[in-house]
Amino acid sequence: MYQLFDSPTGVRFLAPIKEGRSFRESVRVAGIGKETGYRWLRDEYLRFRSKGFDHAAAQIELGFTSRNAEKWNERFLRGAGRHHFQVDAAVEEAFWASYSAGVSVGAAAASAGVKHSTGYRWVYRRFVVLRSRLPLAEVVNALWLSPGTSVRWEAQRRKELEAEKARLQKAEWDAIRTARIVAERLTVPLLPAQKRRALRETRYWELVGSGASNAAACRMLGVSRVIGTRLRNRRAEQPRASLKPPSGRYLCRRERLHMADLLRMGCSLRQIGRELGRHASTIKREFDRHRDHHGRYLPHVADHNARNQRRRPRKRKLQANTRLHVLVQAKLTSHWSPEQICGWLPLEFPGEPALRLCPETIYQALLFGDHGGLRTDGKPRLRTGRKIRKHRWRTGPGHGSVVQNMTMISERPAEVETKAEAGHWEGDLIVGVGSASAMVTLRERKTHYGIIINLPNGHTAVQTNQAIIAAFSTMPSHLKRTLTWDQGVEMARHQELSAATGLRIYFAERSSPWQRGANENFNGLARQYFPKGTDLSVHTDEHVKKVCDELNTRPRKSLNYLNPATALRAEYRISPD
Repeated sequence: MYQLFDSPTGVRFLAPIKEGRSFRESVRVAGIGKETGYRWLRDEYLRFRSKGFDHAAAQIELGFTSRNAEKWNERFLRGAGRHHFQVDAAVEEAFWASYSAGVSVGAAAASAGVKHSTGYRWVYRRFVVLRSRLPLAEVVNALWLSPGTSVRWEAQRRKELEAEKARLQKAEWDAIRTARIVAERLTVPLLPAQKRRALRETRYWELVGSGASNAAACRMLGVSRVIGTRLRNRRAEQPRASLKPPSGRYLCRRERLHMADLLRMGCSLRQIGRELGRHASTIKREFDRHRDHHGRYLPHVADHNARNQRRRPRKRKLQANTRLHVLVQAKLTSHWSPEQICGWLPLEFPGEPALRLCPETIYQALLFGDHGGLRTDGKPRLRTGRKIRKHRWRTGPGHGSVVQNMTMISERPAEVETKAEAGHWEGDLIVGVGSASAMVTLRERKTHYGIIINLPNGHTAVQTNQAIIAAFSTMPSHLKRTLTWDQGVEMARHQELSAATGLRIYFAERSSPWQRGANENFNGLARQYFPKGTDLSVHTDEHVKKVCDELNTRPRKSLNYLNPATALRAEYRISPD
């Protein structure tokens, strides 16, 4: 038995036809013969005609115009679509002539020479046709139906409609599954040699990422260094066709073929996304980016364009746009700043979006090796006169952190943050002019008690340890729990300090003073007495002790206006657990 036009393959064939694709392309997409395609078009056309569409409207609804449509129309008008076992059309007309005169269905059937079941079948068929356009009451009056018959036929009609709807929905889902299978079949798999090369490339970049050199990585893989150099050059150029297996981040050709089929079948963006396991916004962006000027989505063209758009390196904007390059060069010569240039361009050329620029683009063109075509002529074109970029996070020669074996603040116990118990300290150095002198500042987190120790003769790791050990020597053990410090070199011998005092020492992240907020606040208070840019070695120990007493006897709102010295004395009287 041949397939119907509403089978899964028929749905996949008729969808591109309704979209305006050619007959030949639709046949190729569905994978059927031309004869089958013409038969399905004829059946769909006759279905539209039976619904009440005229000849022209049926072709418009079908989305296809052919010379065969005239033959289809004649077939419909002649009623040639009747089955060879059906009663002759003249007999049916005689039945309706008798029935219209007011006789019963049985009498009209007997006068036409057919069984009464045939008459009831004809009346029910007309009931279904009229019911699709008219209310039930009007159809009952037109066909002289009894209340019981009308109720029974209406229930039967609804049951048939639901069954037809379920059948069509099943055909649609079968078509979606078929589209997935076809998309996977059309995607050409990698050959064994290509898989081996892709695996070798993946392993090569894993070795390079772990710190191995090109020569070492090639030696471990058993290939020549030329192969490694070729892999590096290919990654730098980002070629259009790559043997590297897809990462899953970008849409692949198989997914684009699947999307195109689902779009032709009228699936929504959310349906396509659920079928592919992608978000609906990803599908929308794909269609918006890669439709042609006719509004069509062509999956092979879209895949080709997407690969081209991902190619690196891209041509710099100042090199690609000659007019923009000339404008920027002229303003730099007039000593305009990059920010002024970028702010002036949209005001001067509001209707030309191509003449837009980011200040960072100009900075990179001036401060890096590739100047983007901008001439410097041996003279700086920035107000600072700088020819190289001063990085904010520059760390010197790159020898790494001087402090070794640090325990980071992320491993510090959670109870330190709550300030529920005393004995958790934060510390730092405040330095004088030229970093020649310094002071150690310590602050307890719960009581806000602060300690300042002068280091007039230097602030090496040994001297810092001696000062902190002396400060904690008279304290009980339950007030010496943890100490949080920054990553300064004065803590290079922190393990010796921890062993001597019993403190567990934790280190804050680099350039993160908020992780030691209590100590930073205390440093600000101390700077009122020991300003920045001054020599801290001139202060005597008696003066430093007097400043500490003054700061620790101030009432604090966070302590309900008690002072830190009183709060610490109260903690002294608490026996340890």
